[in-house]
Parts: sequence; C-alpha cells; structure tokens
Amino acid sequence: MPVSSLLRHLALGLTCLGMLALGDVARAAPPAVRSVAAQEAVVRADDHAAEQARLEAPRVKFGHADLYVPTFFQPTDGTYDLAVHFHGIPSLQEDSFERAHVNAVVVSVNLGIASDAYSNAFRAPGSFDQLLQQTQRALDHTGRAPGATLGRVALSAWSAGFASVSAILAQPGAADHVDAVLLEDGPHTMYDTPGHVYEPGLAKWVRFAQAAMRGDKLFALTHSSIPTIGYPSTTETIGALLRETSVAKVSAAAGTTGPRGMREIYESHSGGFHVAGFEGQTKNDHIDHIKGMSETVLPLLRERWAQPSPARSAPP
Repeated sequence: MPVSSLLRHLALGLTCLGMLALGDVARAAPPAVRSVAAQEAVVRADDHAAEQARLEAPRVKFGHADLYVPTFFQPTDGTYDLAVHFHGIPSLQEDSFERAHVNAVVVSVNLGIASDAYSNAFRAPGSFDQLLQQTQRALDHTGRAPGATLGRVALSAWSAGFASVSAILAQPGAADHVDAVLLEDGPHTMYDTPGHVYEPGLAKWVRFAQAAMRGDKLFALTHSSIPTIGYPSTTETIGALLRETSVAKVSAAAGTTGPRGMREIYESHSGGFHVAGFEGQTKNDHIDHIKGMSETVLPLLRERWAQPSPARSAPP
C-alpha cells in the first residue's frame, strides 16, 4: 500500500479512536464545564485555598492555544522554561503541572481530534517558531515574567496530539531546541506490510531516544493496551521503538499499579529514555494517561528541570 494511503488510513483510525476516547473530555471545552472540572479538582485536592489560587492564576488564550502560568512559577536567571502540550482540555494540564510542581509556563494546543490536523498545523518550517513568538507575547501580557526570555522547551502530547510533536521534530534543526518530549499513550505509526511496523516512520523517535539515552534529552512515554485496526497500536509502535534502540522491557511486579489504578505491565529505562506500559483497552483507560501524567511523566521533567540548563550555568 502506498505511504499516502497508509497516512490516510492512520489519520482515519486515530480520528475514530479520538472520538471514542474523548467523549466527555472533548465536550469539556466550554467555560461552564471547565468550572465543573475545577470544582472536582477541589474535591480531589481537598484544599480549597490552593484550588482558588489556581483558578485565579494568569491565563491568556491566543488562536488555538491557551497559556497558563502556574501559581508557584518563577523565572530563573531571566529565563523561563516552557511546556507545550498538544491535545487535551487546558484545565487538565493546569491541574497536572500544579500537582507535579514543574516550574514552567504551560501552553495547551487543541486542534480537534484528528491526527492530521495536528501534523498539518506544524508541517511548514517556522510554524513552531511562530507559536513560540506568540507565547512570548502572551506571557509578557500576564506580567508574571517581565523581561524573561525563553529557556528550555518540552513538547508533550496525548493521543492524536503526538502528530504535532512528530511534525515539529521533522523540521530541520528543530529537535536541537527541544529538551524533552513527553507522550501520553502515543505515538502511533504505520504498517508497511500487514503486521509489520514501518520502520522509517520511527526514525525521528529513535534519534530522540538515542539522545535521551546519552543524557542530552528527556524522552518519556506511556502507553495503554488498546488494540487498533489498520495501523499499529501504541503497544506495537513503542515496542518497535524499544527494539530499534535495544532497550529491554522489565516486567512489573504482580499487582503494580500507577495513578488512577492503572495496572502496570513493564517499564524500560536507559539514561533519559523512559517507557511505562499499562493494561487497559477502554476509552477511560486511554483518558487515564492524560489525567495521570502528574505522576508518570511530569516528575521526570521536574527532576530534569530542577537542574540549571547549560545556558544558565555557562559563564557570562
């Protein structure tokens, strides 16, 4: 099957998966429903004062993006770190970054539920730079980081949002400016023959994983066990990635659970490259990966970014 047909098949499959998985999540975009989600967060946190502070934290919406400045955020040495998350209600990212206490500005980008929308938005050279420029202007508008300039960048994505990360990393030189990639129940790729993963489609992920294994980057992924038809599941895609990088799976002890009661199957670790595989084949299992990121991938980012970046530690 031609690659173009495979891409269309993949986009259609991910759209269907997104429609099933998002259900309640996608419909939570209106402010009234976000308010309900915030009230639920109060119950979960059992700390009304902390939640009220989060609700009053600076936010700026621009285009398809929502910028959020965490309540505890402080620029460091005149710079700010930035996490750009693709696909998922902004309030989920707000809650996750607050819980994980990652000292970074957060931008959530939502372009619907189809992977092709996320890939097309950042296919053109300079498209991600434009988003970063818009983010700078939005942050300046909040007054929370006067005069601060961009430091490290992390790209995060749930479900179909991985396609934006993939498109950005495919741009010449873009990966050099990305310090971390976090994927929650992603990525997907294609088959070149039935049941065989299209290996060239993994090349950008392999390169980033190898850089992470050397300690130059952070690459953290989680996946469910949701089966797919016509294109590789996240289990198959990440399994192929682990084979390409020669990183072993270490089986989890019986009964090991993650956030939200997610049942862990295995973990893989090599330098800054981390994978956690979980059971679960329903839409709620899929959604658990974005709701649980404060306990899976974000602590790894917090630990990495707790250290000064090379630019900050360099002599003047």
